[in-house]
Amino acid sequence: MYVLFRWDYCNVPTCQPSTTTTEATTTTSVLTTSSQATSTTSSNSSPSTCSTPELANLLELTSDLRTVYQRSNLPTIDGTSSSSSLPWEEGETCTTPLSKKKVLLVGIDGLRADVVGMTPLPNIRRLQSMGTYSFWADVQSSASAVSGPGWASMFTGVEPTKHLVSGNGDLGDRAYPTVFKTVKDAFDLKIAASVSWHPLVNELIETDGTALDVTFEAGSDCEMAAKAVDWIRSEEYDFVFVDFDGPDSAGHSTGFDGYAETYQKRVISVDKLIGNLLDAVLETSSGEEWLIVLTSDHGGEGTSHSAYDKYNRKIPFIVASNSPRVNVGFMPIDDPGSQMDVLPTIMHFLGGSSAVPEGLDGQVFGFKDYTRTIPPSTTDTSTCGTDSALQADYRGTVNVTANGVACQAWDIQEPHSHSLTPCNYPDAGLESNYCRNPDGEPNGVWCYTNDPNKRWDYCNVPSC
Repeated sequence: MYVLFRWDYCNVPTCQPSTTTTEATTTTSVLTTSSQATSTTSSNSSPSTCSTPELANLLELTSDLRTVYQRSNLPTIDGTSSSSSLPWEEGETCTTPLSKKKVLLVGIDGLRADVVGMTPLPNIRRLQSMGTYSFWADVQSSASAVSGPGWASMFTGVEPTKHLVSGNGDLGDRAYPTVFKTVKDAFDLKIAASVSWHPLVNELIETDGTALDVTFEAGSDCEMAAKAVDWIRSEEYDFVFVDFDGPDSAGHSTGFDGYAETYQKRVISVDKLIGNLLDAVLETSSGEEWLIVLTSDHGGEGTSHSAYDKYNRKIPFIVASNSPRVNVGFMPIDDPGSQMDVLPTIMHFLGGSSAVPEGLDGQVFGFKDYTRTIPPSTTDTSTCGTDSALQADYRGTVNVTANGVACQAWDIQEPHSHSLTPCNYPDAGLESNYCRNPDGEPNGVWCYTNDPNKRWDYCNVPSC
């Protein structure tokens, strides 16, 4: 063993450029571009001009990618080539016929916003490059961040206070039509849904059997995606919905965290399956205008996702398309979008602004021919409580704890006796058994519980 030498060089051969490859490349250049013949006839001669693009051109490509592509004389859906002027300008109507429009809706259960931003996900990146995206979109604001109200708000475009789905046990109470029923009634398109979480089709979507033409209840995400790939390649369906459940399962098992190996690997595996879907779309999309929407029902933190914080209530939202009506780039920070934007966005793509139902809480996402209204900050204390007041101003009707335990009424002393009564705190809003914060608990509203073994607990109420 040598101990006197701290370090030394190793013997590794030095690579040399291939003369054959250089000559072949030179010959090709002479054949394809006669104007460069002088500069390429000899491998020893320097080119007369540099091939580096102007920086200003790169800036234009970054800021308005769609416009640059449209001006690149690429083939259009009708088989012609685009001219120097745009084939579509703001204020005009896109003339792609409905028969050539297709929709793919990708829902990923429990997809936390930050894991998409920090993880190598090449297929989700492909979707980003083809449209508008946000890693900071909101879930609905009037119910806990669980699957039932999340999927229902995604499908209906309204808050849980309107569609009436407040948890996973009341999916059948949905009071607003889903995007599938709305599209079917307006355009009579053929719609297919392949899901890993079965209640989505047999409880939430198909209440009367008139919204979906075919469904598939899969035993795994791989099986679910494979069926959807078959449907896309068959070109029989105009609107395909897929539901990935793997990230949610992994989060509940080992934690919702972009640094948690199990959760991260599951998201990566979903990205690969999204790649299969996108490949199928690209194989069959000739002459068609596609809209691909990707989002989630909720995020997650720890092994749950019910708390009112940004880990649970912020999600990714991507709208990808070859439509000239769709912008390329990210949403502004003051208007990051919402899961309730799914229905209006799909309806606007298919039929324009007149096809979007009135009374929705969501808006069209990512389209040039739609002006969004930036949502105002929520200050309605019937649905939220302000952080500055530690939510003591909340006057809503949530009456269960964050763990789902029913609250004890404030004017009752069983099963827990206390002095925080309506008589002693007349201005604290201690009505019925609603969650309140009369004593300034630092984490917001709470209540005494009906569980004799649990005196009190915090409630899930959003911050204004």
